Amino acid sequence: MRIIRNGSACALLVAAHAATLAQTTPAPMQQVMVKADADTLRTQATTTAIVIRHDDIVRHGDTSLADVLKRQPGITLGGSPGAPPTIRMRGLGGDYVAILLDGVPAPAGFSLESLEPGMIERIEIGRVATAETSSQAVAGSINVILRRASAGTNEIKAGSALIAGYAAPQLLAQHSARLGPLAYSLSATLRRNRNPIEAVTREEGTRPILLRNTDWFEHQVEDVLELAPRLTWQPNGRDSITSQSYLRRRRIDNAKRELESTMLGNPTAYPRSDQGYRTDPLHGYADLAWNRKLDAGARLALKLSSFYTTRDADFVYRGRSLDGTLLRTNAVASGPTEREWTGSGSWRRPLWGSHTLAAGWETGRKMRTEYRRERQVDGNGAQLLTSDEDYRAQVTRSAFFIQDEWDITPAWSAYVGLRREEVRTTGEGNAAAPVDVDAGAWSPVFQTLYRRARPDGDTGPRDGFRLAVSRTYKAPNIVQLMPRRYTVDNNNSATNPDQQGNPGLRPELALGVDVAWERTFGKNGMTSVSAFHKRIRDITLIDIRQNLGVWTATPVNAGMATVRGIEFEGKATIGRLAARVNLARNWSRVDNVPGPDNRIAGQPAYNGNLGLDYSTASGRIDIGGSYTHTSRVVSRSSASIVDADSMKRQLDLYALWKRDARSRLRLSVSDLLQQDVRERRTFEGNAPLIRATTYRVRATWRLVWEHSL
Repeated sequence: MRIIRNGSACALLVAAHAATLAQTTPAPMQQVMVKADADTLRTQATTTAIVIRHDDIVRHGDTSLADVLKRQPGITLGGSPGAPPTIRMRGLGGDYVAILLDGVPAPAGFSLESLEPGMIERIEIGRVATAETSSQAVAGSINVILRRASAGTNEIKAGSALIAGYAAPQLLAQHSARLGPLAYSLSATLRRNRNPIEAVTREEGTRPILLRNTDWFEHQVEDVLELAPRLTWQPNGRDSITSQSYLRRRRIDNAKRELESTMLGNPTAYPRSDQGYRTDPLHGYADLAWNRKLDAGARLALKLSSFYTTRDADFVYRGRSLDGTLLRTNAVASGPTEREWTGSGSWRRPLWGSHTLAAGWETGRKMRTEYRRERQVDGNGAQLLTSDEDYRAQVTRSAFFIQDEWDITPAWSAYVGLRREEVRTTGEGNAAAPVDVDAGAWSPVFQTLYRRARPDGDTGPRDGFRLAVSRTYKAPNIVQLMPRRYTVDNNNSATNPDQQGNPGLRPELALGVDVAWERTFGKNGMTSVSAFHKRIRDITLIDIRQNLGVWTATPVNAGMATVRGIEFEGKATIGRLAARVNLARNWSRVDNVPGPDNRIAGQPAYNGNLGLDYSTASGRIDIGGSYTHTSRVVSRSSASIVDADSMKRQLDLYALWKRDARSRLRLSVSDLLQQDVRERRTFEGNAPLIRATTYRVRATWRLVWEHSL
């Protein structure tokens, strides 16, 4: 099946591009923003981006990058406690958000949780895609810039977190030095994460009558070792060669117990159970980049990167009767392995004093293999089922772009870009039908910025107005396409279905318009109001159906959808007090799903954050905190399935004591309010069923000693 979509927006962009004659966004975002204050660059750059500097990233003492991002404008976290969080921008999560490493699309399977915040120089949040980076950014992009090699930076951080009485120690060491033209750095992290989860699941039905509670406890222990070396070699004034790598080894040990009590109706097949899951995943990444300065201010950049991940896992499920008698044992050994490489190149040059033209290419290939060996026996050891499944998949990707940034006047600038991406996914296995899907899209982008001029010497407020029009898309990933089934061990139902991919899934295409007003004032003061409207074609929803008595959830295309919203952001510094606030209001509508609540899954109606930071007169003590609020989420994926998540309120506090110029002691606490999290799925079909789970949330305390050498 081949799917290639072109639109009239492409022709309009080409015409506009010819009229303005070419240019580019000033050296890629990650190169430009190093040299100036982040807020100043944000207001002056034609391509809009929110920049989070290193000091702000480590301010709260977070060990998770997701906790850093949840405080930023328009970003929320989705997912159940204990599962990797889903980063959402404007309420859209998953592959709607492009994750970039140093300006290049992150390898498939990469998670923002893979990086310790201390290893990051800054984060750039782009509300609008650029032709140079990725057009698979329907909601926007998050560009993670790793710390550069610089001489004389040596630091040690040691401490521990405490959650529900369990200690989680951590150690971070960074060393960097310079040997002539060669600079190098090495970051190493060793830590233990603990995540005890207590929850209760309640099921209610009317036809047949059902009332059942299942109490369960899960304890996750994760040991992590991370190494991140970086080299920079500048043999002369024209050439620069850099290499960035990271290696992440984890050991995960997860134990879970369940006990159900049925007040009305029939119990499940296994009213008691215990589960064990162990895995030792390995993630590795390495790149090599060459940058050369050419005549007339031109630059040439080439980059080759590779990514490897493997995860062999053993899972054992033991189903029991209420009195503890063993009824069934299900043992599964499985593991995916992915290998990926990406090559890219770009050329840029200033033209006629007011243009900067850039063009480039990108190509890559990812190979994925996965095995699954399952064996089921009854309580006496008699074999019930033996299964041996394998599949192989391959994704090839190519892209080219051209872009131009034009300083029309000192107060007015424009950006125009065009990107073409092709993605082909093929796969086969002994338990799944072959897959062969081509997905591609032309992605034109236009952005403009007008900064209201002011007289020389005037230091008063300055206003900026932005407009952007972009066409983006989202290609389905391998798991969504492969038609193999992931089964639940007990109690398959409309609210607890099996999972299966869909080889006929098409990419989603989005046309969006963004507008914004920004005002800067004082030393670090700014405020902005932005609005967006997106129209998405072939939106992907989860369809839950019953076939031969088994309920299965499958991704399907469901026609058109509209997403729109408005965001407010403000920050100011008054003496030694710094304040920041952001608010967002989102709407969405899926045309082919009946209302009410026919929203895109997981999108909160509103969210916001309030933060305060205070430094004492001596400068030796910093204190502060942030309050994050996310509204209740209700979404309908079909006429009969409604999902609802509870409102979330989180309070995080920190205190930093600077003993001297080299030593600091940091105390922080997250989730101080300890608000329970509730998830609810309702099936409104012929046999109505409600499944609601309440998770107990505990505060996490951290005490860390930091020392610079």
